[in-house]
Amino acid sequence: MRFNSLQFGKAMSAALFVLLLSVAGMKNAFAQIQVATLQHNDSISAFYGTSAFVEAHDAAETGDIITLSSGTFVPTTITKAITLRGAGCAVDTAANTNPTIFGGEIILNVVDTANFLTIEGILFSNKVDYQTLYNPKFNRCNLTEIDYYGSYYMHNAEFVNCIIDKFYFSSANNTVLINSVVWQPYSYSNSRTVVLYNSIFRKNSSNSDGLSGYNSIIIRAISSSPSSYCSFINCIGIDTYSSSNHNAFGNAYTSGCATYASYDAVFESFTGEFSFDEPFVLKNEIATGFLGGDGTQVGIYGGIMPYTNTPSYMLRTNVSVPNHSNLDGTLNVEIEIIDEGE
Repeated sequence: MRFNSLQFGKAMSAALFVLLLSVAGMKNAFAQIQVATLQHNDSISAFYGTSAFVEAHDAAETGDIITLSSGTFVPTTITKAITLRGAGCAVDTAANTNPTIFGGEIILNVVDTANFLTIEGILFSNKVDYQTLYNPKFNRCNLTEIDYYGSYYMHNAEFVNCIIDKFYFSSANNTVLINSVVWQPYSYSNSRTVVLYNSIFRKNSSNSDGLSGYNSIIIRAISSSPSSYCSFINCIGIDTYSSSNHNAFGNAYTSGCATYASYDAVFESFTGEFSFDEPFVLKNEIATGFLGGDGTQVGIYGGIMPYTNTPSYMLRTNVSVPNHSNLDGTLNVEIEIIDEGE
């Protein structure tokens, strides 16, 4: 169901949008609902319910912005070069917000080469399949699995402040990860290069080519190690496979790197059990004693984009619906938007 935004006001650090919804024939209203707002030029519309994103995407045009409230949404195949913003990929106790979740498998297929898909602040609890994508940007998302779909390719993808469990690079050309984590990577090679900046990358497949890391943490979890086609600068290696002669970097080119034998030699509390809730905090002696080329700590909290899962646009949506309609048969749907920047 679609709403048109009729009124909004702003005071201090909060903005309140009031949407009037006709409730003729409706007997009940829920206290909390999922809402997708669609911004097209100066016009803002809103869509209600678990299928709100599907309806907003159907109505969207290239360059539009879709903002999702907290809650779980039904996904659809994304075919348009839009900016998609969620309320965050995790529970934020400070802001008292819950994540935006896509509960089902989603396909990304944007063939536009001049305009690009940008996604931020969403928890993908199911698989993300990529078809044709050019220069997509994923910011501050949690992704359970990224896989290719058919004989298509994702070109020049950028992931910033993302936590990724499984990533199949088989059809991903030139992927860049910045202050991100990839726990189970597969099928990277010289023709499917992966470049890491202040990231954590666990090598758990036999692929050994096409990987470059800067100020990052490389975890060797299997017998094969990086080949001479890889390079690592100012990186920490953790060799959890070998019981002696620890070397996480194999035959790769290295400069300013060091290898440790266990997780607890590097991390404050991480023991190797992956979780989206794991903070991946370094031991103090590592954070302050093993610095990257820029003088900051290696790993996801160093560099110029230290890891955070708080959306960069600093918006939070809270949606409430009263239990009764107005005398004229309309319903005041209030969407609170908190701007932490003011």
